[in-house]
Amino acid sequence: MKMKGKKFFSKIIGVLLLIGMAVFAGCGEDEEAVPAEPLETYEITVGEVSLSDYTIVSKASLEEQATLLQQYIYNISGDTVEISSAEPEGKYIELSVDDELNKIDIAINEGYIYIQAPQKEDLTKAIYVFANTYLGYAFAGEDREWILQTQDSIRIPENVMAVDEAWMPEREPIICLWKTDDARGLYSDNNVSLKSDVLSYSDDQLYEYIKMMRHCGFTGIQVTDMCSAWAGYSGYEFVHQRLRFMADVAHSMDMKFTLWVWGAEFNGYGWVDDTVVYHNYNEYTYARECPEALATFEKYYTIYAELADCSDRVIMHFNDPGNLHDSGDIGFYAQMFRTMCLEKNPDIDFGINCYTQQIDLAAVKEFTGEGITVYSSAVHDETELQTRRDFRQYSRDLGYEVAIWSWNLCEMEIDQIAEMNVNAKLISKCYQYTRTNDDMLKPTYWSEMDSYHMLNMFSLYVSGHLLQNPDLDPQVILEECAVRVVGEEYSQDLLEVLNIIQDARTGESWGEFKFGYPEYLLTGDEYPAEELLERCNQAIPKLETMIAASLEENSIPLAISTTDLLSLILPHLVQIRDFAQFRVDLASLEVQAANGMSGEELRAALDEIYTPVSEFNVVVGAWGQPEANAQYVLVTNFCLENNLEVIHDPVFDYYRKQRIYGEMIAFQKKTIGCYMAPKSIVFQGGNAFGPEETARLVDLLIEDGLVLEDENGNVYLANWESYNYR
Repeated sequence: MKMKGKKFFSKIIGVLLLIGMAVFAGCGEDEEAVPAEPLETYEITVGEVSLSDYTIVSKASLEEQATLLQQYIYNISGDTVEISSAEPEGKYIELSVDDELNKIDIAINEGYIYIQAPQKEDLTKAIYVFANTYLGYAFAGEDREWILQTQDSIRIPENVMAVDEAWMPEREPIICLWKTDDARGLYSDNNVSLKSDVLSYSDDQLYEYIKMMRHCGFTGIQVTDMCSAWAGYSGYEFVHQRLRFMADVAHSMDMKFTLWVWGAEFNGYGWVDDTVVYHNYNEYTYARECPEALATFEKYYTIYAELADCSDRVIMHFNDPGNLHDSGDIGFYAQMFRTMCLEKNPDIDFGINCYTQQIDLAAVKEFTGEGITVYSSAVHDETELQTRRDFRQYSRDLGYEVAIWSWNLCEMEIDQIAEMNVNAKLISKCYQYTRTNDDMLKPTYWSEMDSYHMLNMFSLYVSGHLLQNPDLDPQVILEECAVRVVGEEYSQDLLEVLNIIQDARTGESWGEFKFGYPEYLLTGDEYPAEELLERCNQAIPKLETMIAASLEENSIPLAISTTDLLSLILPHLVQIRDFAQFRVDLASLEVQAANGMSGEELRAALDEIYTPVSEFNVVVGAWGQPEANAQYVLVTNFCLENNLEVIHDPVFDYYRKQRIYGEMIAFQKKTIGCYMAPKSIVFQGGNAFGPEETARLVDLLIEDGLVLEDENGNVYLANWESYNYR
């Protein structure tokens, strides 16, 4: 428990560290030192053992490093941990130097802590990393060092997974910066909690968030720099300030920082720039020949390149979204940005995201040459094995390294279909499929989706561990994560909550998880409604009990309190319960329809059971709440099958109309003149709600007087000139 807490400036900490090191220097095993006053007084435990009962074990030549670690522990706990050259009977922290190592290493096994490095100076860095990762410090060893104030106690895990040779040596979450309460810059939802909005976090919270990724087993972080994020936070300057801070945080824990950028998408999503020109094919064959396009790309690449000096890796993304349709243009502009980055950071690793063979890499190579990394997606099921294998063969023949950029596996991207997912079993299957092609060309880097942030941590924890050893049991890892979040007493209750979410939204296969597939779980016949309803009714009261208990048992860093995290999970469970209840009721109604119930009675009964699943305070993307969308599909199908007029809930229609109208505004803002499109595809190309439903909703907007239709069936905003302010 935290006994007292006041943030001290780094200068004070530095002075006290110097005092402490001077006092402790030269003290033998039996000598007592008189340190300065501790900066904080936190209880620190490793598993169930107090760190005050530990001994620091080091050789005589490592006295300076042992004293440094001793002082860090004292500053934050008030406990003086003994230093010894011999292995004690109890628990210990062992410091050692091994010139056969190629990097620093921190391992925790059954409560024993081992801090190793190739050289003494590296061991000092390792102690700073240990302090930042496990002792509640920020930027230990730097001028801005401080003690984080987001913690109530410091609980170091008793075991931290360590493998001699990880399957993926480099592992990063893709921290996607779609704003959680603003879907694609077109639909703002004031009900959405910002407790998962990372760029709204304080410095301490952001530090804890990135630290959480290290505890999840990742070796770095990847962050998406894109104009949609700039629009959500009033400009790229603020976003870059936070990204640079995130890079510094990652480096302070010996993690890497990857900058991912939209390579050919510089306006839209709430970001308006009327100077943007991607090409002028009326006058030029290629975009690289157009002076206005050259100026646009140089302008935005210069903005991106501001972060090159603090980035270890950069990845350019050209497809979906993107406005370059010639691979030669992609190669030309990729090399332009690569040159900018190398001027600021000659050691930067440069790459292009390709998914699979969506870009002619041979044409790209004419401009970039060798020495770049190409990124493909993972293998989700057996049908994709050969495609990904062909891509690796193609890349190997061109002399490129291959890495994995995995999208929509840990969770769905929140700009479209937003929900909390727990995908442990699906992640495991995907990794097993993907590594079957390692004989062709083995990747050494893997990045995995992180879009809902704090509520995605459970999938990320599984991912970070399976990327080290794909043969581990994903359910065992998920259970370990539950223990680390709420402690042993409540871990099984939390595990059941997570398994309900997994069983209700992901299912057993990629097809069941992926919206739009025939097997999609939420609209499929295999949805286990009765079982899920019973499980939800049992689990929700237990989750509410955990929330009321104000738990402080977490041994994994959290940017928000455990109580807040559990409170964010609760509405998702309620959504699942309400949908399961609807599926049970609808199944009963289908039986009655088959037994001859009249149309009038069926309609009355359907009206009684159908209330759209609420959005609550959860993240909801441009396509709406998934269970509510599935409900509407099922209701529509039931009505059509039974010759009933389709039910259209007015509140549900209202939210969908808002999204359509918001996207029309977003496109009008970036269009000179009047933006027009066919009514069936004016929103998300008709993919979100389907062409017919999109057209029906647009007709309602026309009835409202908000949208007009021309003689060709194209629709446009009635007040479009209000947004044409150029």
